[in-house]
Amino acid sequence: MRNDSKIWFGLCLGTLLPAAPALAAETIKIGAPESISGDWAPYTAAHGLRCMAELVNEAGEYKIELEVKDSKSEPQLAIALAQQMLDDKVVAVSGTPASDSLIPIGQLAADYGAIIFSAMNTQVEMFATGLDNFVTTAVPDPFNAAATAKVAYDKGARTVVLFVSDAAGTWTRALPGWFGEVFEKLGGKVTGTIEYPGFGITDWSPFVSKLKAMDPVPDAIHISSVNPDVGVLIRQLRAAGMNTMVFGSDGFDDVTLASVAGGAANVDGTVFFAAHGFPTPGGSLANFQAECAKRGYEINGAFFGLGGDVVKLLVGAAKAAGSTDPKAMLEAIYTKGPFEIITAPTISFDNPWHYPIKEVPVMGFQDGKPVLVSSTRPTDVPHFKK
Repeated sequence: MRNDSKIWFGLCLGTLLPAAPALAAETIKIGAPESISGDWAPYTAAHGLRCMAELVNEAGEYKIELEVKDSKSEPQLAIALAQQMLDDKVVAVSGTPASDSLIPIGQLAADYGAIIFSAMNTQVEMFATGLDNFVTTAVPDPFNAAATAKVAYDKGARTVVLFVSDAAGTWTRALPGWFGEVFEKLGGKVTGTIEYPGFGITDWSPFVSKLKAMDPVPDAIHISSVNPDVGVLIRQLRAAGMNTMVFGSDGFDDVTLASVAGGAANVDGTVFFAAHGFPTPGGSLANFQAECAKRGYEINGAFFGLGGDVVKLLVGAAKAAGSTDPKAMLEAIYTKGPFEIITAPTISFDNPWHYPIKEVPVMGFQDGKPVLVSSTRPTDVPHFKK
């Protein structure tokens, strides 16, 4: 490994807490049934998991044994793979990004005394199931919604229509509603709701026609969905002569969004979404992506950094606990933060639900490229009450 990489990683790996004494090269065994193919593939954390594991192993203080297998974005396959990994005595195991695999895997992991993690799951269901072994490095959807609603109001939107679906549980239905709740608290108004059937829509014209027929036509819409669906929606809105602002969630964080949407003219200054990180030049995420790109890893937006976050958090937890026992590590995660990560300066879990708290970046577009509009820690969020 190059000396400059060692220096960077030595700075990157540290936490804000004094390191607890740990034996050299203690092993942290991680199982990752990841969505390397299938619907969730653009959002996989597998590449970031692998790169950070490589960096940790080269640093030498801990040994990461990481097993990544393709769940093909299928919940039942993810559960079967997780069972095999738990039998192989992993400390922590993941699943597909959604609760349909993570909840049953979490229940399995609890029987083994293991941690269930997701780099990118944001669904509030995970904090209402009675699981006491779940960790994610992505903030829950109400935080995403609150940060984006503030930007919508600041950008001049005063009326919004919400697109909702049951395609992905609360992520596609409740998140837009939380956006609307915060938007109205700020002084805006939700003027309508449009139901759409799910993923894979290539013709949005019936929904665009509904928007055009509204009186008044809304300043903005909000939809929590995935690309290429949202890119096609934006393109068809513009083709219909509608320059309506479009607000969305982390599903917009896809490097092909602007091109699918028809180019810079269709997204610049009118499309915004909450993400999980932004590679500010010289910052941890940018440095991590650059180092990993040199090593031949595929960088899939901030989701790559979220994978790095998970490994770094587990190492930080082992240091803080002075142990690689998963129960001790989980207790450290929940009580001994904040921890330094890649996608934000710090992350902490010291709240009654143990959800992650960190900065939420909201992105816009300039010349068809994502740009940072704001980065805040929302304090007045729906759903979670103090």
